[in-house]
Amino acid sequence: MNRIPVLPAWLPIVWEELITWRNKFWMYIVSYMLSPLIFLLSFGMGVGQRIKMIMPHGMSYLEFLVPGVVALALFNNGMTSVMTRMYYSRIHFKSFESYRLAPAGNLSIWLGYTLGGMMRGLLSGLIVLIVINFIAPLRLSPAFFGAVLLTAFCFAAFAVMLGLLIRTFDDQALINELILVPVTYLSGTLIPVQRLPELLQPVVWCFPLTPAAQLLRSALAGTGVSINLVLLLVGWIALFFLLGLYRLNKMDA
Repeated sequence: MNRIPVLPAWLPIVWEELITWRNKFWMYIVSYMLSPLIFLLSFGMGVGQRIKMIMPHGMSYLEFLVPGVVALALFNNGMTSVMTRMYYSRIHFKSFESYRLAPAGNLSIWLGYTLGGMMRGLLSGLIVLIVINFIAPLRLSPAFFGAVLLTAFCFAAFAVMLGLLIRTFDDQALINELILVPVTYLSGTLIPVQRLPELLQPVVWCFPLTPAAQLLRSALAGTGVSINLVLLLVGWIALFFLLGLYRLNKMDA
């Protein structure tokens, strides 16, 4: 007898994400392009050409900005989409409970939502890279794409952890103001970390976006991938995984 292949328990969550993409594909394409283009036009071709800054390794400001914009695309789209989706599926639509009642463990639920958020981040990052390549041709490498994958997975794990904590719309607004906004503008994406006040420089290394932006920047510049940055992102993933799984297990209690 032929055995029916057993599909992974996290696949329905990812499949739901793909169906959502299909129904709103062009809306996502436009929304993913808008924010990075604003950053490139306002900072890279506007402020960046007028402010004379000493950039690290003698690179131009546009060369510095491009990896930061890619990191921001991975961060903002992966984070906000996952948190919003989990909030509505848990609080309003109750579809999250259907996965909880299904024969799927907490690990599969965590992995399904994380992979879904990772795909959103990768799609936005790919769109940004295509747009940027028309403005300034890039020299992409396997190391850079590996850094993109690691970064997208890290941010998705971060988003799942936060999404499991949100209980009201006010909680989501509070997370946006206290976490997402400071991390976006103080993580070395738009300006070098060295240009921040000295007291603030050690603090921003507590943000996962800081090592992610530095890793993408070094990989895109071809200066080599720092193992310390990779390990730092892996450490963040492990932390987000443990906290997210703890929150899921606590829901069972």
